Amino acid sequence: MNHKPVIGLSMNYMKLGSYMQFHIRDKYIDAVYEHGALPLPIPCFEDRDILKQYLEKCDALIIIGGLDYPPELYNEIPHPKTEPMEHRRAQSDLLLLELALNSNKPVLGICAGMQLINIYFGGKLIQHLDNLDQHYGEKFHTIHISGSRHLGHVVKGESITVNSNHHQGVDPSHLGKGLKVVAMSDDGYIEALEQEDYPNLLGIQWHPERMTDLIHRKRIFDYFIALASEAKCKA
Repeated sequence: MNHKPVIGLSMNYMKLGSYMQFHIRDKYIDAVYEHGALPLPIPCFEDRDILKQYLEKCDALIIIGGLDYPPELYNEIPHPKTEPMEHRRAQSDLLLLELALNSNKPVLGICAGMQLINIYFGGKLIQHLDNLDQHYGEKFHTIHISGSRHLGHVVKGESITVNSNHHQGVDPSHLGKGLKVVAMSDDGYIEALEQEDYPNLLGIQWHPERMTDLIHRKRIFDYFIALASEAKCKA
């Protein structure tokens, strides 16, 4: 049997109905599966050893989107519009990211996942964007790519159209240590990040898993899963 690379996916932890539940949208699972990998959702734990065991089974990690990371993580007071996620998820995501980077596994941060990358490296977030019309509610807009080691292999040209559903963003005046901005929106918000010391780390502000442009979706996930396959071969 030809074993597929395994992609770990973080999960949400939230109240759905009357119960607290672990949750992940089907679009993430389907995108990983349909492009040749085995999705492995990882429940939220604040137990380093448990998360390490999960990641030992994975060749790469995706940090998914969700509610807002608590502003206390970057020493800020909550904005009135901030909707913090459960502490359990926030701490689990930070541990997952740390463990994945320490073991040199490829990491893709999607939407809030990109924001977590900035927080992890000591940066801060804009808690509520001025221009929501372009970014919130599954809007489509243009981004401009420059100097990316990853996106240049994925997309053709320096500008692409992406979807958008976020009210927070990476604060360009408080960029995490070693991070490089590799894509921007027309109105000046950060759309993609990389890290020079971790060559297989990419954060993107949009949601390729639910892009209606299936070629775009395929290129993003094919590329990331290829990185996972390379990591699997080296392990």
